[in-house]
Formats: sequence, C-alpha cells, structure tokens
Amino acid sequence: MENMVVSKYPDTIDVCTVEPLTGFTVRVTFTDGSQRIINLEQYLHGPIFEPIRNSPEMFRHIFVDHGALAWPNGADIDTDTLYYDGPPPWATVPSSPVIRKPREPKTQRRPRIRNRAQHHSA
Repeated sequence: MENMVVSKYPDTIDVCTVEPLTGFTVRVTFTDGSQRIINLEQYLHGPIFEPIRNSPEMFRHIFVDHGALAWPNGADIDTDTLYYDGPPPWATVPSSPVIRKPREPKTQRRPRIRNRAQHHSA
C-alpha cells in the first residue's frame, strides 16, 4: 500500500471498438463497457474529412487508434467529443442576441408647487 499512487484525475474513457453500420453511423464500445450508436456525419467537416464524406468505402475503413476513432488518411475524432456528447465547434449554434425594445425616455416630473396662500389663510 505504501507505493500505491492515487491520481486526482478520473480515469479517462477511450474507445475500445468501432463497428461501421449504415451511412455514417457506427457502434462504439468504450473502455467503461458502455456502447453507443452514433451518427458521425456532424463531425465529418473540414478538408481532412472530405474524402471520408465523399466515399462510403473510405468511411468504412474507420478504426481505433490510441482510444480515438481514426481513418487511414490521418483524420480522427476525439473520444471526449463522442463520450460526453459534445458537438464539434462548427455544429453549435451561437446564442442569438437578445433584442430589446428601446426604453421610453423617462419624463421628469416637475415638483408640485402648492399654493402657499391657500395653506396660510385659515
């Protein structure tokens, strides 16, 4: 027990296996034993993914490399993105700015002036 190292970081989750299904959908098994069926189409953007998008045969050459999904041309998809359901940056829609109606300008109220003559005559 003296030589036991306890990490302050949680164990990382990696991909163990990948099985191409239909289209851009794959069955992924992670190191924690969980499995997911994931449509990878939203991740296949950019020049490195172009041959994969354009060729179902190339897409089917998917494999696991150091715990991530990869293809022979060097393209890969990080496990964290797949496991934690994080969309790629280009798939997120920036929040719309809130458009508010301009406020009406406040009108200044004039101080009430009482007729002093009425209050003093009694």
